[in-house]
Amino acid sequence: MEKPGDPSPRPKPESPPPPLDCRRRRRRCIAWSCCAVVALLILLAVVILVLALTVFKPREPKASLVSVTVRGVSPRITLPAIHVELNVTLDLDLLVRNPNRASFSHGAGASELSYGGARVGDAVVAPGRIPARGSGHVYSRLTLEADRFATDLGELLRDVLAGRVGFDSSTRIPGRIALLGFIKRNVVVFSDCHVVIGFPQLAVTEQECRQRTEL
Repeated sequence: MEKPGDPSPRPKPESPPPPLDCRRRRRRCIAWSCCAVVALLILLAVVILVLALTVFKPREPKASLVSVTVRGVSPRITLPAIHVELNVTLDLDLLVRNPNRASFSHGAGASELSYGGARVGDAVVAPGRIPARGSGHVYSRLTLEADRFATDLGELLRDVLAGRVGFDSSTRIPGRIALLGFIKRNVVVFSDCHVVIGFPQLAVTEQECRQRTEL
């Protein structure tokens, strides 16, 4: 019992420490919880890896040429100074198939038209997006630039008189596939075609294409 006038109260007795078995049991529970969390994280990583290598493995988009349309005017040959007037535009329609479970977003591509190894026309392919496990059309319009035929005028004259002129087109479409939000792969789709245009009917008489994809 405290007496009046005491300067300070007596300190309360400290509670006894928990038994040794309780502390061991607590540490054991914490250790098991940490092991369970680590095991769960490892299992989750394995599942994601398996999905990334099987179901969500990036696959190559495929391109195929649907049609080639020729527009313009039949070439005219002027004399006595030999000059070939050629006003032709090629409209290419490519179908790109995306087999992946994620969309294929492609940036601005490029198309080139060549004759006898020399570039005679080019065009820009508009950017776009191909849905997951779907397909989409990519269009390109190539206009022949007559002034670029100056070095091959003799060969062009022979082809025009023969009624058939062959051109080579090359289209490059760069893009990216993003799987699960973090698996990203750059993809480039190529389409190379050889097209023969008949004159004076201005129609495609032959076409042969090769497509390839680089991941």
